[in-house]
Amino acid sequence: MDKKLKVKKYQFATYVGAIKATAFLALTVCGLLTVNSPVYAQQSDLSTSSDMVESSLSMSLNAQAITIDDETVFISVSQFGLNNITNIIQSGNGANLSNVVQNGSNNEAIITQLGEGNVVNLLQQNNNNYFEIIQDGFDNVANVNQLGEQSFTVYQIGNEMVINITQYKE
Repeated sequence: MDKKLKVKKYQFATYVGAIKATAFLALTVCGLLTVNSPVYAQQSDLSTSSDMVESSLSMSLNAQAITIDDETVFISVSQFGLNNITNIIQSGNGANLSNVVQNGSNNEAIITQLGEGNVVNLLQQNNNNYFEIIQDGFDNVANVNQLGEQSFTVYQIGNEMVINITQYKE
């Protein structure tokens, strides 16, 4: 009887493992699909109810192409850790790109892109990094790597400005 129970437990564990693998594959494939239907964002789409509470859990929002008023904007956010915050505002004529990766805890990224063709590539590793940028103009680029307890604020007001920054704690 004990041997049959072990076999049943093994079969059940294998079955659960197969279900988990299938679910992971399905979520991964769905995340890779791109839907080219227009999405229209309006102020009324934002929830103002009191049941919306910030979570300290990690999250990941993979690359999305979103069309707002016939303009395409790109946002990619991956956060792994606790208490990470990303706030992205994209406005203007569209075709802006924000790519944020935060690995660690208590990292914050505030990105405001106005205009067209602006790009932010941000990597914040470890803990307690802060990044803020305002890009107001056309074709501005910011590539920033912060590797622990770093802070960086930049205002790119104008056109075709490029900044490449790497900061790390020794």
